[in-house]
Amino acid sequence: MTYWDWWVGALALSAVTVGFSLVRKQPLGVSGSWARIVLRSHDKKVDAAELPFRKNPGLLKDALMRATIDEFGQAAVINAMHLGGGNRATVSPPADLTLMPIRVKWTAHFSFLFMLMVGGALAKLLSGDFTFQLTLGEMHSEFFGAGFGYLIILFTGGALVGFGTQLAGGCTSGHALSGVPRLVPASLIATATFFTSASIASLLIHYL
Repeated sequence: MTYWDWWVGALALSAVTVGFSLVRKQPLGVSGSWARIVLRSHDKKVDAAELPFRKNPGLLKDALMRATIDEFGQAAVINAMHLGGGNRATVSPPADLTLMPIRVKWTAHFSFLFMLMVGGALAKLLSGDFTFQLTLGEMHSEFFGAGFGYLIILFTGGALVGFGTQLAGGCTSGHALSGVPRLVPASLIATATFFTSASIASLLIHYL
């Protein structure tokens, strides 16, 4: 098996990350795309509930005001308005917080994930050493076997990755490729945790 030079991989990942952000106006996130496919039925219900607010943004401000009154009480809201000079805008959320988020259709997420597989296959074809196999290589099979237990390990590993990415609010692509370059504190912590845990697990597997 041959690998690309590190700088080729770095340029390719940079191009994918920047291109994804320019086309979709959102940061790159593989686990997020998979979640949108799994939760597509839920997203349809959310879209239907948000439709009146998208058509009339004023309804959103009124709904937020009602929620504020329900949470803090009418007296507290009136007092806050009084302290702000009687201007209702002082207790309303800033304009940029009232914008409804743009939700990409699940088919776009599916296309993105599918093309990841296509891109990987094309890279191997162009390298000239493409081979079809049902395992992750000889070393992986040596550690975990290649029978039914191998499938259980793959399923368990996938479930743990899915749980971890939802718990961390993203995966290595969302945090490391998109969050770290923007110096997002949560992404810096998550990425450090990802690689530290992976290094410890690799050492344990090697010595045990």
